[in-house]
Order: sequence, then C-alpha cells, then structure tokens
Amino acid sequence: AIMDENENTVMQGLIAATETIAIQILDASFSGVAHLNTDEHPVVIGRVLNMPANCAEGMTCLLVISTIPVMMEGDSDDQYQAVRKAIMNGMQTSFTDGSFFNAIPEDTVVCPGTAPSATTIMSHLTLN
Repeated sequence: AIMDENENTVMQGLIAATETIAIQILDASFSGVAHLNTDEHPVVIGRVLNMPANCAEGMTCLLVISTIPVMMEGDSDDQYQAVRKAIMNGMQTSFTDGSFFNAIPEDTVVCPGTAPSATTIMSHLTLN
C-alpha cells in the first residue's frame, strides 16, 4: 500500500523526508554547486520492499529505493562522484542517527507521533 500514491500520506512522508535530508547534505557540502529542484525534478520513491529477515520483533524494516535528482553546476566526474558519495553516506547516516525519521512530517505517518521503527534505504542518484 505504500507504493499507491493516491492520497498516500506514508509515501508523501518518505518523499518529504528524503528531500529534506538531501537538501541538508547538499547545503552542508555543495552549496552553490549542487541543489535539488523538486518542482521540475521531484524525488521519486521507486519501490518499497518489506524486509522481514533480520528485523527485530515488533519493528517494521523496509528497503526504500529512491531516485534523488540533483542539479549540478559543471560536469566534472570527480564532483559527480563526490556528490553521489555524500548523498549515499548522508542518507545512511540519517537512518542511523534518526534524523530521517525526524524529518518525516508527523501528519504522514500511520500513527501520528511515531515514525517507522526501522528502515533501510538504497538511493539511486540522478544528476542533471
């Protein structure tokens, strides 16, 4: 049901949190060089898979596969790789430190006041 976008607040919450964290990562390390333009190139949640293996009892573990389009100044391969690595590492860190879950708008979670307990993300980065 997460992948059904019609009036799906969970999907909206995942997109909003992904955008928030990606913007924070880019602003911290690549201000003026790389940014999101979500109006023209929105973050896309491609798939959400239930990952019950190795998931602690009482927790929900998901694999969220997303595309984060990043607009860059210039076309340096080294810069592309640095931005890609920063996004990948920063997204993973946001799960570890809880900042991703804190970025999910409260009105988008199934039970307001509680974010999903455990999630894993795989991000595919599209650069324009």
